[in-house]
Amino acid sequence: MKSMTAENRENVKEAVATCFLIAGQRLALLLPASVDVATYLPSFMDFREEGDVPIEEAQVVVDLRLAIAPALAEERKLLSDVSIEWGDRFRFEESASLYITTVDSERSEHGLVMHSSKDFQHSIIYASLAEMSSSTVLSWLLMVAYGQAVLAFKTILIHASVIAHNKRGIAFLGKSGTGKSTHSRLWLQHISGSQLLNDDNPAVRVLPDGEVWIFGTPWSGKTPCYINKGVPLQGIVRLQQAAENRFSLCSGKLALITLLPSCTSIRWNRELFDQMVNTIGLVIAKVKVGQLACLPNAEAAQMSYKEIMN
Repeated sequence: MKSMTAENRENVKEAVATCFLIAGQRLALLLPASVDVATYLPSFMDFREEGDVPIEEAQVVVDLRLAIAPALAEERKLLSDVSIEWGDRFRFEESASLYITTVDSERSEHGLVMHSSKDFQHSIIYASLAEMSSSTVLSWLLMVAYGQAVLAFKTILIHASVIAHNKRGIAFLGKSGTGKSTHSRLWLQHISGSQLLNDDNPAVRVLPDGEVWIFGTPWSGKTPCYINKGVPLQGIVRLQQAAENRFSLCSGKLALITLLPSCTSIRWNRELFDQMVNTIGLVIAKVKVGQLACLPNAEAAQMSYKEIMN
């Protein structure tokens, strides 16, 4: 990690630093002067900080280099090659000092490669302008780095669709295809005062005073909902398709395992995983957690509203 920090700081001399504030955590992106961040990361623009922000104040530092990733002398171990997003183009590896995330190109010999410190607070992404223009891999790699690095700061990216209602947030969880986005749409249609905050990867943060908030992020899946806003988190609801609508509140261990599968953490790093679990414990102590077996209808939305908001 020390060598990566020094390397990043040395690169500042030849790069332009752009900072984004996401859920109150700062991501500093070091870019070649020729790269227009708005062109390649349009979903990040509402999170961009104006003026000069010291790199040292960033929780996450990512150095983008227009180059081919160098060969590593260290032995690499494959941890995973399974990805719903990228299929067989994806590899996640570990060396003695780094995590290496690779997404191969569909069009050329070289894709995008990210070298990260073990806490993910410093990363280098090797890319080409052509590959960045033709895919969303850059944004996804930034999400990977951010999602792991901020675990040390009581912040968790979760896979959820989020409604803000009367300045309170409700997160709907569930396996892909369960109907998270559908349930949010039902709230928008049938629960007055509802607004979509994020439709895929919001951030949950425990603030210094112990309050739990949920935030929009630059990552919202197929729904273009990139809102730089946070609200107190009122409730978390895990959805399951069923023949009738039934709601049950959860607490203790059941609440933990209701939230845990939707949280972003790599299971191979025990320190990061423990940080995530500790933060989940703080979240479920403050926030209503429930499970909703449901149909995709107005009654289900009204049921979750009644149980969580009242």
